[in-house]
Amino acid sequence: MDEIPPSKGRLLLYVLCSYTVASLTAVLGITGQIFYWLIFDVCGFGKKQSNRKLNVTKSSNPNEYYTLIIGSGFSGLGAAIKLRELGTDNFVIIERHARVGGTWYANTYPGCACDVPSNLYSFSFEPNPNWSHFFGRQPEIGQYLEHCTDKYDIRRHIKFNTIVTEMKWLDDKQLWEVTTQSNGEENHIYAKFVMAGYGPLSNASFPKDIPGVDKFEGRMCHTAEWDKTLEFENKRVAVIGTGASAIQTVPELQKTGVKQLLVFQRTPPWVIPRADRKVTNFEKQLFAKFPAIQKLIRALVYWIRESTVLSFVYRLPTRYVNAELVKYNLRMHVKDEELRKKLTPTWELGCKRVLITNDWYPAIQKPNVKLVTNRIKEIKSNSIVTYDGDEYPVDIIIWSTGFLVQNFQLPIYGVNGKPLAEQWSETMQARVTVPNFPNFFFLLGPNTGLGHNSIIVMIEAQLQYITEALLYMQENNIQTLDVKPDVHDKFNHNLQAKLKKTVWQSGGCHSWYQDAKGNNTTIWPDFTWTYILLMKTFDFKNFIFQR
Repeated sequence: MDEIPPSKGRLLLYVLCSYTVASLTAVLGITGQIFYWLIFDVCGFGKKQSNRKLNVTKSSNPNEYYTLIIGSGFSGLGAAIKLRELGTDNFVIIERHARVGGTWYANTYPGCACDVPSNLYSFSFEPNPNWSHFFGRQPEIGQYLEHCTDKYDIRRHIKFNTIVTEMKWLDDKQLWEVTTQSNGEENHIYAKFVMAGYGPLSNASFPKDIPGVDKFEGRMCHTAEWDKTLEFENKRVAVIGTGASAIQTVPELQKTGVKQLLVFQRTPPWVIPRADRKVTNFEKQLFAKFPAIQKLIRALVYWIRESTVLSFVYRLPTRYVNAELVKYNLRMHVKDEELRKKLTPTWELGCKRVLITNDWYPAIQKPNVKLVTNRIKEIKSNSIVTYDGDEYPVDIIIWSTGFLVQNFQLPIYGVNGKPLAEQWSETMQARVTVPNFPNFFFLLGPNTGLGHNSIIVMIEAQLQYITEALLYMQENNIQTLDVKPDVHDKFNHNLQAKLKKTVWQSGGCHSWYQDAKGNNTTIWPDFTWTYILLMKTFDFKNFIFQR
């Protein structure tokens, strides 16, 4: 039996409540931000000496660098820009692709776009007044990163089409030995510091519980490894998965003239509307002439998104209001009761990634689209068979099955040859740094992902922390740093304890945020501003140093 929808009066009350909470959060947040700026930046309370620079001596070995950065997405490029800001060019970036951009270069599937507004999904120090839409599309985000690469003269530091195959800490030399492979040749690069900036959404994941994949005679590809030679007109296409990539891909594929588009769903997502529109030429000119206006919009978007933490983390009653509004959105767009039931999740809003789109519900109801909710039993040469015995002929299979977030594939060996895989055999844990792996920094490592705001905020916070660490080491003639194990363990114990009370652990679902044992190794369970404050200064007392 379908649940009774709320009355118009109650629905209006929900909307007012939601807007009030978001508005109050924005006002309080921006007010606090202004006071913080006045006290600590303008008046200089607690401000360290400005314009501090690194004094890096170049090694006589051409393959030895001060810092090696893995990846040239937002994390890697941000780290490189920060190093140049600190006055050093003695670094190298290893990039496995032919261009910069990381996930925004690799993911080229139809409809690929960001679910965070453009003004917030960009570096705070490099605003872009020329975004074409309120939410950025993949090509435009890629162009933005290309622009940053050239503006800050980073390209000459990048080794493209190069893969890191192994990393070893050399105790006697106090250096990292990084093995790379390019064009079939293996090389060794040495670095005092390593910054891993390749991010969790970099390696495509394929289901291991579906037999017969190797028998399929049609075409296949993963959304993260899009094959641009695929032709869909008059073809029977299957999309497996209904996550963030699928809800963007399916509406676009539906328009290509496919004969039939089968969408195989294991679990439905919660979907909210995307308040998107084109940015007018007047607005672009306004942002270019008055950057403060764009900064204000960025601040408003940031603080409104921070208000979601009240529901997801602190479990305030606003979560019921938000849930009712999302259910109303589903009822408005899907009138068929049976289909609506298939599209309604059984867990709380936020437990799995909330998806933002205006196209998913309309697309799934098109005549040439069919939602299949029975699980796949096997794949045959030209068809997919489900457990209820139905067989669906298909010509093309699109895997939209996410990434290997929980599988750390790069072999890394720390002090005394200790493998990171062994240290993380129970669960992945980090605190920007990891015990037994000196001078090694994780950008967007475990528990720095977000379920509510822009990941760029977290990256910039981590870069601030790393900057302070490097300067502290230079000023105190320190060669290596290694986080104290008890500090690291206490931090992660407290973090996991807090996570248990959040929607991501108590919302009634199992998601890619969690490992096989149910530990949440992905999400930061709090406001991002608390993380910014945590990363503001280098907590040197929590480290072991060698001079």
